[in-house]
Amino acid sequence: MDLRDADFAEPFFSETVARVNANGLRQRVLTEFDFLVQLETSLDSLEPSGFIFHASRCGSTLLANACRALKGSVVIAEAPILDKIISRLFTDAELNSAKELLYLVFLRAAVKALGQRRRGDERHYFIKFACTSTLQMSRIRRIWPMVPFVFLYRDPVEIVASNLRSIPEWMQPESNPKTAAAIVGVDVSELTRLAPEEYCARALGRFFLEADANRELNTKLLDYDQLTSEMLIKTMAFFGASPSSDEMDEIREASRLYSKDLSRSRIFHADGKAKRESASLSVIEMVEQWALPSYNRLNVRS
Repeated sequence: MDLRDADFAEPFFSETVARVNANGLRQRVLTEFDFLVQLETSLDSLEPSGFIFHASRCGSTLLANACRALKGSVVIAEAPILDKIISRLFTDAELNSAKELLYLVFLRAAVKALGQRRRGDERHYFIKFACTSTLQMSRIRRIWPMVPFVFLYRDPVEIVASNLRSIPEWMQPESNPKTAAAIVGVDVSELTRLAPEEYCARALGRFFLEADANRELNTKLLDYDQLTSEMLIKTMAFFGASPSSDEMDEIREASRLYSKDLSRSRIFHADGKAKRESASLSVIEMVEQWALPSYNRLNVRS
């Protein structure tokens, strides 16, 4: 789709595409994957400035919005093509196999395509991945060894409680059973016996372990409770950017607002305590069994 005039201002990539193509007049061109790889050598694209990984419902959209406050920034948030390619690494790419290499080549090319310069004044390029992509941090690091990674996380009880209120696609195993099973480390035949709270807690435990394994490799760990406006500004410096005073004011303003509100008018109110108090005994038990040990490990070593 021709997106030369698109400004990726919405919290999610798909929302921008929906706005831009609201009248249905945007021409779409379907290509084979080999054309994507061929384009990689000719596109005028930015090198990634930073990657955002997260454990779900823990401030990643706020951080992406802070990145948007930087003039000349391109922020791609959870583009489906990246999620689709990365999902193949779960089920169809053994370590050091030819297929693994092929999917990593596709991933590199897709990142380059999404980071094209469209106006000519772009200076920063950030990608926010889907939460499940956290499990592939080590493989993604192989492609981009020097790109700063940020991993956002939160009290797992709060994350599970939030996801149970509105269950996201990644917690709906029936949509892709093989990938769903790989995310939580069980056989496909075991999926049907996992309640949503156990599925989420198992996934969180594995997200935390993968983040911990990558902590020394140019990776910043950020607990949700640390996400003040000043921490957001410091994180821009970690990404290699030096926000101007106007940009810092925009970041502070973004921190006041609910990050997923398209109207940018809804004031953010912390709800961590309410989420913890609403958690059922089953949620607490599943978190204690599957997620709390690795969460505590992250906190102790942060």
